[in-house]
Amino acid sequence: MYSTEHKQRFDNDAPVATEQLSLLAEILNRETFGILGEEVRVGHGWRCWDVGTGDGSVARWLAARVGTSGHVVASDLKPQHVPDHPRIEAIRHDLTRDPWPEPKFDLIHARLLLMHLADRDAIAAKLAAHLRPGGALVLTDWYSGAAEDGLIKSPVDEYTARIFQDYHDGVQKLAGQTGMDFDWARRTPDVLAAAGYRDITVRDYQAPGEGGKPTALLARLHTGMLEPFLLSQTNLTAADLAVIRETLMDPEFEMVTNHTYTTIVRLPK
Repeated sequence: MYSTEHKQRFDNDAPVATEQLSLLAEILNRETFGILGEEVRVGHGWRCWDVGTGDGSVARWLAARVGTSGHVVASDLKPQHVPDHPRIEAIRHDLTRDPWPEPKFDLIHARLLLMHLADRDAIAAKLAAHLRPGGALVLTDWYSGAAEDGLIKSPVDEYTARIFQDYHDGVQKLAGQTGMDFDWARRTPDVLAAAGYRDITVRDYQAPGEGGKPTALLARLHTGMLEPFLLSQTNLTAADLAVIRETLMDPEFEMVTNHTYTTIVRLPK
């Protein structure tokens, strides 16, 4: 996901990985489950693949949904956070190098994954081609374009606005150095349409950004995970990071959160 220098801070083996994955689930699972349940209508007997499963929370939801006649493959580079479950097959898997699981699937779901992969356009089309007739591909990634209209909703002083801008710019700089694409989520539908798929819908979601809520807590966690980079590659100081962390706990503070774009592709039956 990140360069060698910083990859360990976002690795599933990292000391804070459990907390990070739990916060991501709190932020996104309700929206994800609504899409998978109400729009895609995952049902009994489905064969599902949760790619880049993380803590396996989506895989567990799918396993309950598909029932005893269904099956869920939960893959990750390091799947140790996926709990044992009779209908979940947790596998160690590199999407870009390893053979893909067979047979094909009724649902393939990947969240906050393709934005990190260099060959994301080709992989998205290949995932759609790995569906059974009538199957659905669900791809979710963050888009940070909301920051163009400002990073903070609540009133703040000039100093606080500046250090939050520096933090945002630092994350964007790291993304550029490591190949992460915050614009990919907006391009996903066009990429899949160009690959020949026609039944495509998009859902846009923004999580709450109040201080002390999961999105702010995740940003606070990331200031620690990225601290060596931020101190060496931006104008931020340790004192600035301390103020950012304190501000992110303030219930009167509200940040602008990333858009979460979900692209849904359905194959004809």
